Amino acid sequence: MKAVYIGAGIDIRPIKFLKHIKLFYYIDGLPFSNFGILQSNIIMKNGMDGYSNPRFISELDKNMTGINMKLINILDNIRIYSDGDQTVYYYTNTSIPEHYKKIKDAIINFDTLIVAGHDPNIIFMDATKKKLHFIGFEGTSYYNENENEGGPDTPNGIINKLHIQEIINKFEKYTYINNDGTHCSFDDWNSYYDHYNSHFFNKINGK
Repeated sequence: MKAVYIGAGIDIRPIKFLKHIKLFYYIDGLPFSNFGILQSNIIMKNGMDGYSNPRFISELDKNMTGINMKLINILDNIRIYSDGDQTVYYYTNTSIPEHYKKIKDAIINFDTLIVAGHDPNIIFMDATKKKLHFIGFEGTSYYNENENEGGPDTPNGIINKLHIQEIINKFEKYTYINNDGTHCSFDDWNSYYDHYNSHFFNKINGK
């Protein structure tokens, strides 16, 4: 199985909880910028742009080491981690949709999509013809932005396109994973979203 996670940050939950997936492609605009290719043009005391995160690589390496994922190679902006069973190709300083052409051959025919913390642009969906397993995590908003009068903040985002049912034919399964690793799976997006809503409001109400 091949999983893609855009906007991965230093999140190691998928690696810990999805042991059946042996190959991950993590993608993030960091350390260059927290906002894709955008720069603030405000230079901090450390000489870095205000949107960059100079601690990102060290924090990433620390998190990976914590789950026995060793850094086995560096190829330009690609950091490769492995524990001998699972492998992560981490594309740093890489933003979607701007750098899609740089990753499309690597992620071709991926079968699992992790959407957590960030609603990625749908352009990378062109890289696969397989029916996908959508995996979401606790702490991410899967809110229907079309319910806002102003419309969606990310009209070409995966979450928005699922809500308006433009890409539901590309998915065959949806799984919601809690921070403790427990999870629930569903055959359709509406069931997934109903579960997310119920879980979210139960958390708010302390249940």
